[in-house]
Amino acid sequence: MKENWLTRVRLSGSSALALSTIVTNAIRLVSTMCLTRLLSPSVYGIVGIILSIFYMVNMITDIGLQSYVVRHERSDEPGFLDAVFSIHAVRGVFLAVIATILAWPISSIMSKPQLFAPLVVSSLVFVIDGQVSLHQFRALRDGMVQRFAALDLVTGVSQTITGIILAFLLRNVWAIVGSMLIASSVRAWCTYALFPGGRHQFRRDREVAADLWSFSRVVAISSSLMLVVGQFDKLALGRILPLEKFGLYVLAASLASLPTAFAVNYGSTITYPAVAAAWREGRSIAEAYYGCWRRFFYLYAFAGGGLIGAADLVVRILYDRRYAPVAPYLSILAVSTALSLATVSVERLEVAKGRPRISVEMNIIRLTWLAVGAFLGLMSGNSMVLVITIGSVQVPAYGYGVWRLARTHLVSWSRELSLVLVIVMGGAAGRIASYVGEIILRHI
Repeated sequence: MKENWLTRVRLSGSSALALSTIVTNAIRLVSTMCLTRLLSPSVYGIVGIILSIFYMVNMITDIGLQSYVVRHERSDEPGFLDAVFSIHAVRGVFLAVIATILAWPISSIMSKPQLFAPLVVSSLVFVIDGQVSLHQFRALRDGMVQRFAALDLVTGVSQTITGIILAFLLRNVWAIVGSMLIASSVRAWCTYALFPGGRHQFRRDREVAADLWSFSRVVAISSSLMLVVGQFDKLALGRILPLEKFGLYVLAASLASLPTAFAVNYGSTITYPAVAAAWREGRSIAEAYYGCWRRFFYLYAFAGGGLIGAADLVVRILYDRRYAPVAPYLSILAVSTALSLATVSVERLEVAKGRPRISVEMNIIRLTWLAVGAFLGLMSGNSMVLVITIGSVQVPAYGYGVWRLARTHLVSWSRELSLVLVIVMGGAAGRIASYVGEIILRHI
């Protein structure tokens, strides 16, 4: 049997994630450079609102599908996966209907009538996503991290290429909507092409449905809080700021979030399995946890700090002068970006130890931080106070995570200090690079 390219490539899971993140983000940056020259900032404002609405609808009905399948002892049974797939597919149709119904009232409340039609059409993404293969989650138990990395890469490439082509032809928001639908279709197809297992059949199973509901109730609390935390900025600033200025903020938020995909994937596919194995086998959890703090962990922290310091340079290189106001937003939001990997990892550690409520606790802390910042912003009448609060929301969450480690005698203060120092060094290096870039690129 001929060996396929995935089996010939010899990359560790963390290396595959890092490579996929770097390449995907590079492609997205190229896409951003092209699209910002073809589309107006108001387009990004509309897309930002649509994505926020999708995030809300998705999180409200979150059932923790990946965690449920990965941990379940029956995930190797085709009948079990078919039953879960059926629930997921029906949920996708339901979410599409909900998003369509909400399109008119939301566009009216936000006083943005140009939002209505794109929101209705793009809601088809939920239906497409409901058709993905669940064999991808079963494969995660077998350590097929490389294939997950390939899945993200192929999806990102497809969205970028189609987005640029459609933007060149249409020059409006429908270019982004079209690229979203095409990328979702490509992702659904790849879940069957990259992961072993046949197509799912629709199957009703009351026992599985009841078990999934029991599991998802715990997830729902955390997801509801994450919903508020994750979309607080879009909802608040989307209402306060004019559409074009909000579009600039959305661009900054998009840039700041690019590296966090690696943070989430690293915590879920590298840190969590390592700590869970140590917990089951009675080995040192601290050693397993800090053993995951390898070169990519520190490179991420350094890059996050670099983004804080080099925000001006990044925006100057990527965009024309119309987008200069993106830089201050980006520099502030990158603070949480730099801490995301550490925060996600400590959260995964606690879950692996049998404390899933850590997600709820951290989100309560984040929400409290945002509420205080919103109050101060309203009192001062300065929207930047709110932006600073949003950009630093991971600071109290990280502090709480370290406190949890110290309370259970798992913390390594030298490692935690080294992380902070690496972020600071990255920030200094980024600031120097920005200063030099300003001299060299003075006329850009």
